[in-house]
Parts: sequence; C-alpha cells; structure tokens
Amino acid sequence: MKYLRWIALLTAAFLLTACAAKEEPPAFDETAFLEEIKPNVECLNQCELELFGAEVDVDTTYYGVYESEEAYDNGEGTVAKLYLPGEEEQVASYFEDPTMSSYYKVSNFQTNAEVRDSLWNHLSDAVIDEVFHDDFLEYEGALYLRRGSRGYGAVTIDLDSLKFVEQKNDRYYVTVDYLLFEEYDETMLLEFENRDGHWILSDKEKYV
Repeated sequence: MKYLRWIALLTAAFLLTACAAKEEPPAFDETAFLEEIKPNVECLNQCELELFGAEVDVDTTYYGVYESEEAYDNGEGTVAKLYLPGEEEQVASYFEDPTMSSYYKVSNFQTNAEVRDSLWNHLSDAVIDEVFHDDFLEYEGALYLRRGSRGYGAVTIDLDSLKFVEQKNDRYYVTVDYLLFEEYDETMLLEFENRDGHWILSDKEKYV
C-alpha cells in the first residue's frame, strides 16, 4: 500500500509540474516581433505615399474632364470622362480640369472598397479612416490613381528605424522614424494588437 501511495504522489507531482510548465508563456522575442510587423509598417508607408498597395500602369497617362465648371466644384466633383492625349476633340464640350491632374490605371484593385479590405489585413479601422479616404477614381469598372499638381512621396517611413518600446497588457508599442525628402522629420509611436493570430497596427501618434 505504501508503494502504491508513493507512486500516486509521484504521479500527482509530475502532473502538477507538467501543467505549470505548460501554462508558462514563452519568452517574448523582440527581434522576431519587429520582423513580423514589418508588413504592417510597409502598408502604412504605402498609405503615406498615397499608393495604398496599388499596382499602377505609369506608362499610360489619362486626363479627366467634367460636365461643367459647377460639376468640377473646385476639384471636389466627379470626373465625367477620362481621355488619352490626342483625344482632346472628343471631350471638347466638357469642362477641362484646371489642374490637368493625371490618372493611371490600377491593375490589382477595381474599387475603393477592395483597397480598404486590403488595408484591413494590416491596419485597424481607425488607422484606415485616418489615412485612406477613397482616394482612387472609380471609372467604368476600373480604378485609377490620381496625381495632381502638388508633390507626392515627400513623406516616407524609415523601416530600418523600427524599435521595440514596451508591452502594456495585450498591446505592443514600437517607434519608427518618419522622413521628409529622405531627411529625419519626426518619430511616431505605433501600437499593435493581435487579431486572430496576426498583428494589426491599431493606432499611431507622435512620439514625445
């Protein structure tokens, strides 16, 4: 009987030790985490560049016209037609865009909703609402990237500057440098959370 009690005690001790070992969470690997969230930061960089992950045919440039000056609405109106250089006579009765903005066809998305869904794989709704405002033109079943007279691509993110800061409850924080014309401009604090097994950039703010 003593032998059986001894076996029972050893078995119980083994099970308790095994359970304790199983419940102990693995050590957090900062290097691995930074590598895992790089696609999220690259997605954010695409938003800062106002490309949003679009694959664009830059070799073919379209221009837009409006039904009237009123329809143009200081650039807030809806484009009535797109045309290629050499087709000006076909749109002579329309109001010409004073900015002569250029449009480039997107090959991997057809609607702004598809772009938003793609961003949702890496960014939270709050971040998407901040950086994306249906920026593409939907025209005759296709999507077009618009480029106006102002500068684009001045603000970029230095992916090599990613640094882990801290963990608070279920949120993880890193810093990253923003560049203006490839020179340091400011540092941003990025917040991450885990959504169904993959990381989501849930918030961003200036790091002080």
